[in-house]
Amino acid sequence: MAIHPNEEAPQSPQHGVPAQPIDIEAWTEQATAAMTSVTISAPGDIQGSAVALQIPLDDAPAVRPTPAATAAKEGGSASYYRRKEPMRRDSLKRRDALLKGKEGSRRRQRWENDRLLNNPYVEPPQPKDWEVHPTYKVHHVPYYLAPLWDAGLARQNAERKTAATKAKTATRTVAAKPTAPGVVPKELRDKLKYSRGAKGLLMDLEGEVRKFVEDWEERERQAAAEGIPADPDSSDDEIVFVGRNGQMSDLRSPKEKDEAKRELMLFETPEEDQGGSFGRWLVHHIGIYYGLKTWSVTVGNPARREAYIGFKETKLRAGAQRRCLPMPRPLWGMV
Repeated sequence: MAIHPNEEAPQSPQHGVPAQPIDIEAWTEQATAAMTSVTISAPGDIQGSAVALQIPLDDAPAVRPTPAATAAKEGGSASYYRRKEPMRRDSLKRRDALLKGKEGSRRRQRWENDRLLNNPYVEPPQPKDWEVHPTYKVHHVPYYLAPLWDAGLARQNAERKTAATKAKTATRTVAAKPTAPGVVPKELRDKLKYSRGAKGLLMDLEGEVRKFVEDWEERERQAAAEGIPADPDSSDDEIVFVGRNGQMSDLRSPKEKDEAKRELMLFETPEEDQGGSFGRWLVHHIGIYYGLKTWSVTVGNPARREAYIGFKETKLRAGAQRRCLPMPRPLWGMV
């Protein structure tokens, strides 16, 4: 604050002049006149080193009106054109519009569903909703029941382990490359899943195979009851009888008859038939399922392909007997 008096202060008295008494009334009038002529002014702002820049996002700049003199100078037309509002790249209004999306769009529907705008049964969250608690069900067990609870948990754990062990040791019904009878080849199951028309052919072929196996097992049971070996050794291939008159008669070896029963021609097609390969493929998989051996040969003129099925050659130990295993479930019902 600065004080600027209009009148200059009286000069100091000269040396040698005696001091005159102060007139209080005159001094008061002079002081009052000096105070009335005082002007008070605020000091100027100190220029800083930083500059604050504020860019409004929502408030559009005011449109300056076109002066009448400028309009008259540009043209005497009575129609005035409003200045086009500048394109704003970013604003809160534009952000909200992009977030909501257009009316009826999927974005708008998701935005409304997130905020439950069209749900008449919406309820505000309660204070208990913000409490921290486990999402699973908590069992409050009294202390005196804890041993019983532990015994129940131990029993459940033992049951799970037993079930897992059984699942590991159980015989699989489907395998990629089965080696034991009664296991469905995975390739056959996948193929027949999309070609249901081949199931009829599979049923016909399998019916003949099952009848062939049942007849062979019945023959083995009868041979075991009579004490006759169902599969004679190769040393008994030929039996020679000498009569009283010296004539010799050789009986036909029973092996030829047995061999006719040990194999069966199951499928036959011309060699140039392209669809016959699928039938022979079924025959081979049926043999795998029932533990039989299969093979195909080309015979005749014109040539034809024949698919055979037969029993595998197994050598028994001395005194051992064949066991007839139970027949597995039909293959056509497993695929």
